Amino acid sequence: MKKILLFLLLFPCFGMAQLSYTDLKYLANNKSDLNIEYIKNKGYSYREERDIPDGTKQLYYEGGKLSKTLVVLKVGSNSNNLIVYVPETEANYREILDATKKDNYTFIETISGEIDTCNTYQSKEYFVKFCEIQFPNEPNKAYNITFYKKGIEL
Repeated sequence: MKKILLFLLLFPCFGMAQLSYTDLKYLANNKSDLNIEYIKNKGYSYREERDIPDGTKQLYYEGGKLSKTLVVLKVGSNSNNLIVYVPETEANYREILDATKKDNYTFIETISGEIDTCNTYQSKEYFVKFCEIQFPNEPNKAYNITFYKKGIEL
């Protein structure tokens, strides 16, 4: 009985670091300084920062029960940012995809590579790319979502 109670108490924490469509819109609408606090409050931990030759930097945050969930902010000199989100579960990926379709995004194109298929959509305000990746010798797919506000300059 104690094990069941412990499980029920901890269960809500397992998916805590998952982001939603609303979270991605928030991150796209705000500068990186606000987003860093927002991401930390969602349960993510700072992993690393990389300077990119084009003058931007990438901030990496990880979270989730297996540390497989990742948020990368590509930040420009004006603190605008592009969000790359690696959801931990297919269900989280599908929830965000479904939310964009319900929000009347227009399908732009599908691009397929050797190990991935990416579909791009846009609305009046946002651009989003959904990628499904099948690595060789891996039974499960990986997922990647790129999200940003249209018209930003990085």
